Amino acid sequence: MTDASTVVPLVTGLGGAVIGAAAAVWVPMRQRRHQSRDEERAFHERLLREEISRLTQLRTTGRAWFDVLLRAHQSLEAGRAVDLDRFDDELTKTSQGAATVGYQPPGPATAPSREVQDLSAQIFEQLQDLSWDLRSHIIHSPAPGESTPDFTGRITHIKDLRAALNVKLLERIEHLSRQLLP
Repeated sequence: MTDASTVVPLVTGLGGAVIGAAAAVWVPMRQRRHQSRDEERAFHERLLREEISRLTQLRTTGRAWFDVLLRAHQSLEAGRAVDLDRFDDELTKTSQGAATVGYQPPGPATAPSREVQDLSAQIFEQLQDLSWDLRSHIIHSPAPGESTPDFTGRITHIKDLRAALNVKLLERIEHLSRQLLP
């Protein structure tokens, strides 16, 4: 019969070796899983932030385009001449900026908002039509004493659409921002 004093250290040594081997496999596996989750969370947060930025740009680029048209309209109403080259430069810059942001698809982490897309498309079309009409009017400016077309109703309609879009954009941004909170 063997002495218990020789078996106990052997069993505890083997047990310690098994525990050590299991820990050597399990701990790195667990760390990789946590790292993978952290990377996935960081990727998702980056996509959410990009979408919030896109929505904010959608609002500001549309406003910049509208401001160019509004200034031209106000000048025409006041009977002042509008510099066509300057109008074209500003119009090109602002409309291209709005188109770039407006046609940029939402990020894969976010479902597109149908309301935002529909309102944006309506506003884009209205701004485009008003741009062409104002430009045409600037080119063919009426002689003194002739009446000028009244674009006020169209401008008011665009303002109303933009107000509705801003509400939807802010709701969407708020929804996406809540997803960023821990």
